[in-house]
Amino acid sequence: MPISLRVVLLLLLVSCWKGGLLAQDNSTHFYLYEDTSRYPDPQRVLQLYRNHQVKQAPDKGKNPGFTRSLFWLLYENPVDRPADSLLLYIGHHHINRIHFYFISDSSTLLQWVTGDYFPFRQRPVEATGFYFPINKKGIYLAQIDKRNESLQLSYYLTDKVRALREESGTKTTVFLFTGMLLLLVIFGIYLFIMEKDRLYLYYILYIGSGWLWVLSNAGYGFEYLWPNLPWFASKARPIFVVVPLIFASIFLVRYIGGIKSRWLLNTFRSINTLLLGCIVLTLCLNDQNQQNNWWLYLQYLVPIFPLTYIILSFTILISASWRGNRLAVFYLVSQSVLLVSAVLQVSFSLGSLNRFDHFFSHYGLAFGYVVEAIILTAGLVYRFSRYRLDKENLLIEMNRQQQENTHVLMQVQQEERSRIATQLHDVAGSLLSAVKLNLSSIREKNLFLQPDTSAKFEKTEEAVGIVSDMVRNLSHALSPVMLTQVGFRTALEKLVGIFNASGKIHMQLVVIGFDRYEPRLEQYYLALYGIAYELLNNIAKHSGAGHALLQVSEHEDVFSLIAEDDGVGLEQVSGDGLGLAGIRSKTNYYGGSMAIDRNEPKGLIVTIEIPITYDTKQDHTG
Repeated sequence: MPISLRVVLLLLLVSCWKGGLLAQDNSTHFYLYEDTSRYPDPQRVLQLYRNHQVKQAPDKGKNPGFTRSLFWLLYENPVDRPADSLLLYIGHHHINRIHFYFISDSSTLLQWVTGDYFPFRQRPVEATGFYFPINKKGIYLAQIDKRNESLQLSYYLTDKVRALREESGTKTTVFLFTGMLLLLVIFGIYLFIMEKDRLYLYYILYIGSGWLWVLSNAGYGFEYLWPNLPWFASKARPIFVVVPLIFASIFLVRYIGGIKSRWLLNTFRSINTLLLGCIVLTLCLNDQNQQNNWWLYLQYLVPIFPLTYIILSFTILISASWRGNRLAVFYLVSQSVLLVSAVLQVSFSLGSLNRFDHFFSHYGLAFGYVVEAIILTAGLVYRFSRYRLDKENLLIEMNRQQQENTHVLMQVQQEERSRIATQLHDVAGSLLSAVKLNLSSIREKNLFLQPDTSAKFEKTEEAVGIVSDMVRNLSHALSPVMLTQVGFRTALEKLVGIFNASGKIHMQLVVIGFDRYEPRLEQYYLALYGIAYELLNNIAKHSGAGHALLQVSEHEDVFSLIAEDDGVGLEQVSGDGLGLAGIRSKTNYYGGSMAIDRNEPKGLIVTIEIPITYDTKQDHTG
């Protein structure tokens, strides 16, 4: 089980235990009056109370829902109390205006004016909720204004120490959840940097904006993020309900992939356009506008979008999950957890399950959102791993295909070189030899030729002989024509003999093994022969050496070539220069290794090893 999920479950158990210990004084009587008049007057409400026309308030709070009315909450304190010994809590956290009065026999005193329409510092107690000190004997009257919005009202008496302790415990839990979300966001940033895929950016924006909705819904946004922006406090919840839906729809399409229906894609685009319009309209409304019908209609309209998104997304996710899309399963489970947690919080908060102090009444959204983010992150990890695996398999397949293409290319190249070498050796060489013999025969039989003519014949014969030798040497350089007849060892001896014939360098050959010719290793022989020729040609052309040694060894599982010279050495070698690139490429193709070292006191040593494999999947023998 992931550590993050363990922490969430532990917090759930602790908070449920703690919730059972919270005590409220349910014997206290509150009175609640709904005021539909346009001119609220505390004295009028007080008179109604004294005339027993104000009803006693329900013990566990009241849920009027969307309302156009003001509500007056009354509590009659029977005795004087020490300062801060008793507090009256009024919730929820998003009441727009609260005018708090103290009424004695002689006067009505307005003690506090606070709410979301005022800076956070105007709250009597610096806490997420609204707490008002109760210390004097008399009537306390609170005017609660949340007109044209939804109101779920709760109230109770508590002491300041208990209130702050409960606030501290609640904040600790929420901050732990926030820390977990931040870790998930950091992990999403890491995936985005690694993959450069905008999916992870949408993931970050989705869970980030969604968590802002959780914080604003719990009142922590106004307390810590925008305490001096009262114009935004009452708008934060509807805005942060809408913003995550925009990123959620974009994230959903990219996350599960495979949504090809233009109708669905256009539906998402249309919903997102409407959501953006709602955001703009919400930001444009001021406090005065929020008292008119537009704001009320907007309050009714906003919940429709989440409901539409839930229906649409669950339809897509269930369909994709049924088709075997595992990412859709991750998303479906995460959305289900969030939906159930949200329903539980609403049910407990409204008293439907008769447990205002239950874990889910305080942390339902936070818990659901954290678990949703954990499940989505697990899905992203699965997607990331699968992507990497698919990428590796693709690279392996491309490498295999490249090896096959290279093998075919080398076969074609070797066949072409063998054909050219055969033509040079058998046709051109034979013709040149015949020309040389004819010239020699003409020169010897025609004794009457003039001396200068005889000398020209002799020079022509000599030139033809040189050309014939060059053609023969070139044919051997291209391919050992008689490899199958004379064997690999003899072919190498002839190759070294060609270089020694120049008289400019003395090359020594040492051959270990290769006592018999193995037809299945013919491609290796051809490769070794080509590498040996390139090495000797490099030494003869570029090293300036007087002596060189070529050692070719055959072992049970590997061929090795060592070429040494006493030339200029490493100073003339730059990277894969001097023809070494072709040697290295051929060596790598056969899975071999190549090393270039300094030969003391001067010169160069090139060591090449090529493993022998008979695996049909890796066999280079054709």
